[in-house]
Amino acid sequence: MKKIFLLALFLLAGFAAKAQYTFTETGPNGNKLSEGQYTANPGLMPSDSKEDIARKMAAVHKIGTWKYWFDSGKMAAEEHYTAAGKQTGIWKTWYINGQLASVVDYTKNTAVYYHDNGQKSSEGSVNGVMQVGAWKGWHANGKMNFSGSFDANGQKHGVWTFWDENGAVMGTENWNHGAAKN
Repeated sequence: MKKIFLLALFLLAGFAAKAQYTFTETGPNGNKLSEGQYTANPGLMPSDSKEDIARKMAAVHKIGTWKYWFDSGKMAAEEHYTAAGKQTGIWKTWYINGQLASVVDYTKNTAVYYHDNGQKSSEGSVNGVMQVGAWKGWHANGKMNFSGSFDANGQKHGVWTFWDENGAVMGTENWNHGAAKN
């Protein structure tokens, strides 16, 4: 009985591994533009309509690590997915000049964005791709730009304060779950 169970487990693992489909996209210059795995081959054809492509892509999802490059060959982004296609781990993006543009940590539910000069642009909490909780932002010169909060639905909520590039308060706004209050 134990041998049958192990054989079945081995065959199932082998089938699951073969079901994965590695996708690689290259640009006109031959440089790699993207690479990663789908749960299965979506079966896209050059003659597919936009509707066919959408239907086929809805039947699969990304898994594992996905990488993206600019035409120049420099790294543009790195993403990580669970076996169920859920965002996980630390995602990074870069500007074409090689400067880090963002770090989103789906394990800690935090995000940090940067200006192309390396200065922090904004940071706060995320729930998936949605901003939630307290957020702060900075101008490219490092001076405070804004401070405020988002509710659980990603809507501005509470008092938001804004500063100019010299650090002087420009004003405040009051929000109630995405609706500006007078």
